[in-house]
Amino acid sequence: MVRHLTPWIKRWPSDPGDRARYAESIFRRVAPRYDTLTDALSFGQDRRWKRRLADEALQAGLQGRVLDLATGTAALPLLLRGAGHRGPIVGLDRSAEMLALARRKCAGDGSVGFLRGDLSRLPFADRSFDAVTIGYGLRYPPDLRVFLSGIFRLLRPGGRFLSLDFGLPASRAYRSLAQGYLLVAGAFWGLALHGRPGTYTHIVESLRAYPGQRAIAALMNEVGFADVSFEERLGGIAALIRGRRP
Repeated sequence: MVRHLTPWIKRWPSDPGDRARYAESIFRRVAPRYDTLTDALSFGQDRRWKRRLADEALQAGLQGRVLDLATGTAALPLLLRGAGHRGPIVGLDRSAEMLALARRKCAGDGSVGFLRGDLSRLPFADRSFDAVTIGYGLRYPPDLRVFLSGIFRLLRPGGRFLSLDFGLPASRAYRSLAQGYLLVAGAFWGLALHGRPGTYTHIVESLRAYPGQRAIAALMNEVGFADVSFEERLGGIAALIRGRRP
């Protein structure tokens, strides 16, 4: 279904540099309307899902040090603060445009800092965070095993890793239907928000190369995480994945 609907869809870059540059070009365009898009594609559920992730991150402690990867416009840092978190938060993102919005939204909170960086090179010391979160970012690292091992390295014992992202439904038929929905809805919102129907085809492009929530959970177990589990939303179109460093 997806193949017939998208003659303009591109192959998701496998080269790390190409993938990073492609993602950066995408978010340069979409940054001003990014929050609108995530809300629209999730049928208005995105904020509720992120609030659930923020609430679970608090289990690492109200004063814990949190790293929010692919922080975007700082949705998760703001939700953490709203849920009662009072410790330092570091948000990392490759997009300068997204970070500019994040800094503006968090102006006045000196314990929330932002850093421009790449998911494949995390410049932090071992065991330096009590929680690591990532929203809609697991489809971007070129080597997921290496990435997850890096997250494990950054967590203190008992620290938690939490991810919210698009997913792959277990049913092949529903998976095709879901990706068709993301493609058609993305084209509508791309035209409505940016005047370009192909603006959000990268979501489906990335999902065609993404192993899905079950494979991510298996990789997390392999690299040493404990209590690994995932919760699916909209029948698997999105998934909250969690794990803990023993």
